[in-house]
Amino acid sequence: MILETLMTFVSAWSQIFPHDLGRYFIFAGLTYFTVNLGLRQTLADRKIREPVPGAAQVRREILSSIRTAAIFAASGALLVMLDDAGVLKAYENPLAFGWGYLALSMIALIVLHDAWFYWTHRLIHHPRLFRRLHRLHHRSKFPTPWTAYAFDVGEAALNAAFLPLVLLVLPASFLAIFLFLTHMIIRNALAHCGHEVYPSSRNGRPLFDWLTTVTHHDLHHEAGGWNFGLYFTWWDRLMGSEHPLYHERYSRAVGRPLNGSAVRAIGRRPLGSIALIGAIAFGAVLPEGARSQYNALSRDVAVAAVSGIWASEGHGVHVRVGPCHLGEGDLCGDLLWAWDEDAVALGPDDRMLWGFEWTGAEFANGRLRHPESRDVFRGDIVLRPDGALLLKGCAFVFCDSQVWRRLEDVPGCVVARDGTAPDVVGRASYGHASDY
Repeated sequence: MILETLMTFVSAWSQIFPHDLGRYFIFAGLTYFTVNLGLRQTLADRKIREPVPGAAQVRREILSSIRTAAIFAASGALLVMLDDAGVLKAYENPLAFGWGYLALSMIALIVLHDAWFYWTHRLIHHPRLFRRLHRLHHRSKFPTPWTAYAFDVGEAALNAAFLPLVLLVLPASFLAIFLFLTHMIIRNALAHCGHEVYPSSRNGRPLFDWLTTVTHHDLHHEAGGWNFGLYFTWWDRLMGSEHPLYHERYSRAVGRPLNGSAVRAIGRRPLGSIALIGAIAFGAVLPEGARSQYNALSRDVAVAAVSGIWASEGHGVHVRVGPCHLGEGDLCGDLLWAWDEDAVALGPDDRMLWGFEWTGAEFANGRLRHPESRDVFRGDIVLRPDGALLLKGCAFVFCDSQVWRRLEDVPGCVVARDGTAPDVVGRASYGHASDY
């Protein structure tokens, strides 16, 4: 009996595996060769982040996705055997309950899968589970369509468990199941393509804001504590886990800045920016003899205006910015926390920012250290009118810029009581990277 059951399982698995694997290669491949290669120049302005992932990453993603397809096929074989035993509510004739129910059952599968994915996704982001179940997927910091099935074994099993469980209670035809699985891989491949392909409205917002966009999931790979949804934005918004800068990053990807966003930001935090702008303007009209004394005063105003804890783009690192020790310059910054502890190559005594001198209009000629590569850039820091910090730096001919925001200006985040570590509302508390 056991041998017969095993042979039945192996026979079903051997028939299903080529279909699961083929579905992955067809739709991930079509997305990759169309969006990432064929339309690369056309969509250059909609590239969300640089750089372009290399061959080693793609090879790792494909190999792990083959394993995932094998696990999905095992779930499919189990599904077939349970259905033959009369346990599940799957059926052959797609019109057994009419066209309306065919459409309704497919929609139900998609909506229920989105809920399943959101909550299991949040579960495997728990620090005790992340390394065992989800770390492989997040090794692709700059994902490609091939990332779609790049799962650890445990994560693949969690995803594979959805269909057998839901079909215990939801009647669905095999055609509805096939269409659901096709929808799943298409949306999954698009979510990892790195180019914003979803349409936008005239004001730079997603045209269908209830759907997750490429930018929405790309932000999850950049800052893993946000944007857990797969198809829809409902759960992230209901649970407060949507990245606070999502719409800003989406509008940047589609090339249409959000109308009035800077004005609204000034309204939220005007005093530091206004004081600094006023100090710069006043200093410019002073006579030469009084200007040096005034510059010292304006330097203190400028340092006070930018002092505090700042979050980098994507909420990847938090940096305490403030006055330097004697002889190190006017403005410095120390790393407090990073989302990915293993990606941070800094030691406890390393500075993120140092050597910046106040010029009367900006902090200039300082050093910015990259937390992952430890590369040092020479650059400038400007406090923008909207209260954000603009950091610009160059190393040889390679230049980059970032916009940082105060931690208290990021919804869902507050500074801890001791002032040295933030808490994320609704998540675990964290301090130094090694504590999370």
